[in-house]
Amino acid sequence: MRKGGGFIAFLLVFSLFHEFSHASDTIPLSCMNKKTLDIRVSHVIKGCEKTESSLGAGAISRSLIRPSDLDKQVAVRFKAAQAAAKKDGVTIYIVSGFRSLNRQQTLFNQAVRRYRSINEASKWVAPPLVSHHPWGVAIDVNYPDEPVGAGWLETHGSKFGLCRVFENEWWHFEPVIAPGWKCPPLVPDARYSKD
Repeated sequence: MRKGGGFIAFLLVFSLFHEFSHASDTIPLSCMNKKTLDIRVSHVIKGCEKTESSLGAGAISRSLIRPSDLDKQVAVRFKAAQAAAKKDGVTIYIVSGFRSLNRQQTLFNQAVRRYRSINEASKWVAPPLVSHHPWGVAIDVNYPDEPVGAGWLETHGSKFGLCRVFENEWWHFEPVIAPGWKCPPLVPDARYSKD
C-alpha cells in the first residue's frame, strides 16, 4: 500500500510540473522584426527568432547596477512604437531618456528655484534618487511642443509595454507593463513614483 501511495504522490508532483511547463508555453512574448519593425507574438519558451528583438514578457524594472544609458529593451519597445506611429502618420521621438544622477539633480535644483519649494518642484521633477530616468527606464516623448504624438503613444503604448504614468506629465512614459497588457491608472505626479 505504501508503494501505491508513493506512485500517486509521484503522479501528482509530475502533473504539477507538467502543468507549469504547459502554462509557460502560453506566456506571450512580443518580438520585433529588426528589418521591418513589425511585431509578432511568440511565447517565452519559444522566444524570438534571431532576426527579431524581444520587447520582453513583463514590466521592465530598474537593474541592480546603475546604467549609463537607456535600458535596451525600453529602446526596442520605443523603436517598435515609433515605427507603428509612423505607419499612422504620427511622429514620436524621445526628448529625454537616460539621465545621469548629476543631470537629474541639476533639473531638480532648477525646479526648486522655479517653484520655490521642494514639494512643489517634486510634482514636476523627481529628485535623483526617486526618478526613474537615472535608471534608464523612463522616457519623455515629444516634449514640450508636440502633445499629439505623445497622445498617440498614450493610446497605443500598451501594445508595446509603454505607459504614461503621471496625470500632470503628458510626455512621460515608463515600461510598467508587459506588452499587450492594460496600463495602470495614472498617478497625480512624480511624488508618487514607485520603485
